[in-house]
Amino acid sequence: MQLRLLPLVALAALVSGGLAPEGRRVRVPPQTAGAVKSMTAQIATIVKGFRGLMGVAAIDLRTGETIAIDADTRFPTASTIKTAVMIEAWQQAVDGRLPMETKIALRDSDKVGGSGILRGMGEGLSLTVADLVHLMIVLSDNTATNILVARLGTARVNARLESYGLTNSKLFRPTFRDGRADVLPELEREFGLGMSTPREMAKLMALIAEGKAVNRQASEAMLATLRRQQDRAMIPRHLPGDVQVGNKTGTDEEKHAGPDGIKRHVRADAAIVTGKDISCVIAIYARQIEDTRWTVDNDALVTGAKVSRMIVDGFASRK
Repeated sequence: MQLRLLPLVALAALVSGGLAPEGRRVRVPPQTAGAVKSMTAQIATIVKGFRGLMGVAAIDLRTGETIAIDADTRFPTASTIKTAVMIEAWQQAVDGRLPMETKIALRDSDKVGGSGILRGMGEGLSLTVADLVHLMIVLSDNTATNILVARLGTARVNARLESYGLTNSKLFRPTFRDGRADVLPELEREFGLGMSTPREMAKLMALIAEGKAVNRQASEAMLATLRRQQDRAMIPRHLPGDVQVGNKTGTDEEKHAGPDGIKRHVRADAAIVTGKDISCVIAIYARQIEDTRWTVDNDALVTGAKVSRMIVDGFASRK
C-alpha cells in the first residue's frame, strides 16, 4: 500500500505570490519609523497583561523593521521546531544524501500518539520523504516527525540551525520521548521537544521567505508546504482574507508542574505573511499559560491572534 501526496516542488508552482524579493529593502521615512515604536509599545502592554509569559518577534521583510517583546527569551518550541526538521530534510535532499523520492515503509514500532494520521495507518505503508515532510508540517504528524528525525539525525538538525546563526534554537529528541534526549538532556528536561526564541524563529521563517533556506527552489517548496498548514488558530486567525499565511504551530504543556501541582500550558506559532501590501514574518511564543484549556479559545491563541492582526495592519499601513 502506498500513500501518494502531491510533490512539494509541484505545490510550490501552484502558490501565487512566491518568495519575498531577495535583498530589497524600502527606505523608511523618519516620520513613519515612529509608528513601529508606537505599535511595539501597544503590543507590549497586551503582552504584559497576558496570564503567562509571552514573547513576540516580527520582521517587515520590505523595510527590515522589527518588533520585539521578550524576543530573546528561550521558550519551549513544541511542534514549531518541526520547521527546522523540514529544512534539514531539504538540505539532505539537495545534497543527495536523502532524496525526497526515497521510500520508507511505515512500521508499527514507529507509531506514537498525539497529532497526525500515520498512527492509524497499516504497517508497511510506503511513504516518500516528501510525504513525511508534508504530514509533519501540514498535520503536525508526530510519527512522520520521528521517522524523519531518525533518518536525518538530531545533531544534524541542530548543526543546520547553528550554520544560520541560530544558537538558541535546538531540537532535543523525537516526539513522545520525554526525558530521553538525544542531546543536551539538562535543557530537554525543561523545554521538552525543542527550544528557541521568538527572534530566532522569526529569522528562520525569514530565511524561507527570502529564498535563503537551503536554496531558492527548496524555500519555495517549504513555503508551499507551510501554506497548507491546517492549524490556523493563532497568527492567521483574524488576518484579512486577501493575505497568504504559511505557518507552523505548537501545542504542549510544561514538563513540570508549578508549586500548585498544575502543569501550565505552552503555545506557539511562527508564520510568513504575504499579500499586496504586506510581506512579514511573525513568531509568537507563550509558556506558563494559566489557561489550561486545549480548545481554540485558549487565552494564548486569542491574545496571539490579536497581536498578529495589529502587526499585519501596522506593517501594511506603511505601503
